[in-house]
Amino acid sequence: MDVSIIIVNYNSSSYTINCIDSIYKFTKDLDFEIIVVDNLSQTEDVITLENHLKTADFKLIKSQENLGFGGGNHLGYEAATGHHLAFVNNDAELTENTLLKLLNYSNAHPEVGCLGLPQIDAEGHTFKYSYRQFIDLNYHLFNHKKPVKYYSKLHNSDLSEPFTVDLVSGAFMFFKREAYEKAGGFDPKLFLFYEEMDICLRLKKQGYSTKFYPKSTFIHYMGKSSGSVALRKEFTVSYLYVIKKNYSWLYYQFLRFILILKYGIKSIFKPKKHFIPFKIVLQGGDSLRHSMRANR
Repeated sequence: MDVSIIIVNYNSSSYTINCIDSIYKFTKDLDFEIIVVDNLSQTEDVITLENHLKTADFKLIKSQENLGFGGGNHLGYEAATGHHLAFVNNDAELTENTLLKLLNYSNAHPEVGCLGLPQIDAEGHTFKYSYRQFIDLNYHLFNHKKPVKYYSKLHNSDLSEPFTVDLVSGAFMFFKREAYEKAGGFDPKLFLFYEEMDICLRLKKQGYSTKFYPKSTFIHYMGKSSGSVALRKEFTVSYLYVIKKNYSWLYYQFLRFILILKYGIKSIFKPKKHFIPFKIVLQGGDSLRHSMRANR
């Protein structure tokens, strides 16, 4: 099998079905399988997926709990047989034979562990972040918050050809299987957010590069609920965990000090948005105790 395509579904079967159908519509000249992991959706949503099995060939794995993004994807990997792994958000759709392009590029470049793509919305507008730098001390202290400018200068290029980045969007990540395995795969402890930073950091430590492939795109119908208090909280929880896991104790403590100042000041002016992240950062310790998964 050339590519195993892994899709996580949670109460959004209509998106998942559209994603599956776009894969079958555009993917040619390679052997692939589709694995859908359902993260304990409502019964009606699962039945809709099961009914679609009558018209589309895919493997449906029903998780007995909501494992989140990382855990759900890793469960799908455990059933995969492909030499490459494509982790695709269920609210994504292909628009051309993208997987063949990525497969050919990956096979021609053994040093590449992961590939990402430009995201566009339904109207064809490009997303602000399809790739970016690690959100580390360098990022916070030197304001490297414009990826296009940063990488154009770094590579002395207009970025029209594939180029090395720190990380790509988790909405579409294409791995060599051996690279994914050597890096340890997605961390099931991460319920939401920063999964791509975590695994791309570990890929780099294993000697693999992450590349952004600008010669194809995919549509991403990004969720509309990312501004909720619960998800903003999870964003902070996951970030602290990834920093603490991948960097030294001293590095973590210094970055945490920077965040205490940052969120503390912002909390004065926008307490509803920033006080909860400030409180989590201030407490330190095991951030995952504040996770949605730990508190369900």
